[in-house]
Order: sequence, then structure tokens, then C-alpha cells
Amino acid sequence: SKFQLEARMILMPEHCGTHLDVPRHLVKGADALETVPLENLILPGHLLDLTHKKVGEALTPEDFEAAEEKTGRRIGPGAATIVWTGVDQWWGEEGFATKRPYIPTTTAQWLVDRKITLFCTDLIGMDDPAEWWWPTYRIWLENGICMVQQLCNLGALKGKQFLFVCLPLKMRDGTGCPVRPVALVTG
Repeated sequence: SKFQLEARMILMPEHCGTHLDVPRHLVKGADALETVPLENLILPGHLLDLTHKKVGEALTPEDFEAAEEKTGRRIGPGAATIVWTGVDQWWGEEGFATKRPYIPTTTAQWLVDRKITLFCTDLIGMDDPAEWWWPTYRIWLENGICMVQQLCNLGALKGKQFLFVCLPLKMRDGTGCPVRPVALVTG
């Protein structure tokens, strides 16, 4: 009898590709990856269509209110708030990390005030690209709101009801983790 196997080594940063950011990413001593409750990562999805926003434009509270009205659902707790901008079409192009709309701190605070549970988007980075100190990220993470970035194929969920599932590896003291989120369409 012959025994044979094949295996690989994985070496990668916590924040690569589609990934989850947790408070410890920017807030010293804050909650780490393994402490995030699974009920904050398995939630009904609330897709907000902001694909009309252009490169360099801010996503304002008014934009979110208009998108919310189109869905007939209030932005708030108990859901994965998913912002679809359509930027995944530019991934890999030169400057793709900054060739996008952005979320200013006023909008981030507006979402905190709405008590969202999880923020998700196809954006790679949410802050104004000129704000290298990431004040938008900080607002969410200081308020215990985790973020999933670089989602793709969100257009397939337009007009659908779904359960958003995003399970990270359980890594001790993690600041984030690559993930493969899925949407289980329910209606």
C-alpha cells in the first residue's frame, strides 16, 4: 500500500482580498477577531444600490436615505448593511484602490447613529483617499462595528431577500481575516 498526500503553506496578510475588519484593526485593546459574536456575522442582508455615485464622490446620508426608501426597509440594527457601488469592475486596473466613491465621516457617524450591526461593501477602503489616517474606519471600529470589504457580484442580489453569512477563521488576537461571504437567497 502506498501513502501519498499533497499540501500547501498559506502565508498572507489578514487584510487581503475580500476580508473582515474588526475593532482591534485600528483601536488598541479593542475586540479581536475571535471575540466577534457569530450573530453579528450571520444576518439578513440589506442591499443598498449606490451604483449611480461616481469616482471621487462622497456617499452622503441623503444617498443612504434615498437607497433605503427604494428598498422599503429602514437602515438599522439586526442586518448586514451592504453598500453596492459597482467598483469591483475596476479591480486590478491602475489606481483601482482610489478610483472609487468614498464614505465621509459624517455618513459613517450617521450609520453609527442608526445602530447598524455590520457594514459591508464592494469598496476597497471607505475613507476619502486623501485622508490617509482613515477617520471613517475609526468611527465604525471605535463603535464596535465590523466591516466587510471588497465584496463582488452584488448586482445578483438586487431586489432579493437573503441571509448574509461571513465566517472568518478563528485566529487569536486577529485584527481581520480574509473571508468568503455568501448570500443565501430566501426570496
